[in-house]
Amino acid sequence: MSKDGLRVGVAGATGALGKEIISVLEASPWRPGTIVPLASAKSTVPFVDWQGSQVAVDELGHEDLGSLDAVFVALPRAIARDFVERAAVAGVRVVDASGSHLDDLNFPLVLPWMGLDKLGAPRARDVAAIPSAAATLVGTVVGAIARGFDVGSVTATVMTPASAAGRDAIEELSRQVVSLFNGSPPPRKVYPQGLAFDLLPLVGEAGVTGWSTEEIRIAAEIGRLTSVRADVTLVAAPLFSGMAATIRVEIDEDVLVEDVIDKLEEGLVKVTLGSDPRKLPRPRKLEGERQVHVARVRRTLDGKAIELWASMDNLRVAAVAAVGTMAALLDRQES
Repeated sequence: MSKDGLRVGVAGATGALGKEIISVLEASPWRPGTIVPLASAKSTVPFVDWQGSQVAVDELGHEDLGSLDAVFVALPRAIARDFVERAAVAGVRVVDASGSHLDDLNFPLVLPWMGLDKLGAPRARDVAAIPSAAATLVGTVVGAIARGFDVGSVTATVMTPASAAGRDAIEELSRQVVSLFNGSPPPRKVYPQGLAFDLLPLVGEAGVTGWSTEEIRIAAEIGRLTSVRADVTLVAAPLFSGMAATIRVEIDEDVLVEDVIDKLEEGLVKVTLGSDPRKLPRPRKLEGERQVHVARVRRTLDGKAIELWASMDNLRVAAVAAVGTMAALLDRQES
């Protein structure tokens, strides 16, 4: 696929996800001729690396969006929505990885390995939204199983890293670790209760139902991706990057575990067999891996469901999803 003449923007290029998108894009088969790194005025990073050169970072408000052929959006959700709308109005192909339009049905919610048919929907325009990392992890697993079997309800507990909340959260977790080792007061702006050496059992604002706003949103994303109802509990873990979950999928009791594993692998999920602790996928071990990994696939003791462990590099998988979805958008435009 030749896209040598394309001019592609990366909004949020100096953040954790933006940097990962540039890294994946640089190694993809359809590298654009020019990238335009964009960041908010708060960014202090003047350049990004691209194909052996340093490319200057421009301020968001200074770029003529009409001069871009396409743009990835990896900005903080609070400032991304307006930028995405302006880019779409300017006729730029947009892949939004910020989470700003996850509730907008005009933005198809897709992953390159599931849901690309939604890009041709009448209301879709030339835009697409990438699911949140938690919805990607659970949705990839559930979607693969649901393509082969009749799935009932799904229950998942997802351990989310600081990188899911952006670069500021990563930096604060790092400073908290150092402060606690040195016996000094840790910074607590992103995580008022602290996160270093601890777990936070509530992510997002608690609602009247007891579920947080983030948990309700992720359940809705999984429903859009898979048409399966899911209950998701989010737990903030003291990880800089990488994500893991335990997932319980209600499924017919006659289905064999081996058949479930086959469907997972058909859905591009990497399955680790056996129970050797050294080989089980975990966030740190999966750094740089491009796909969702699963292990410990087993029947629940009552026989009514499949239980498994899933993990992935949230930044790398999100970047791979964004770059793959953009390729599909560009191909659709050419056809």
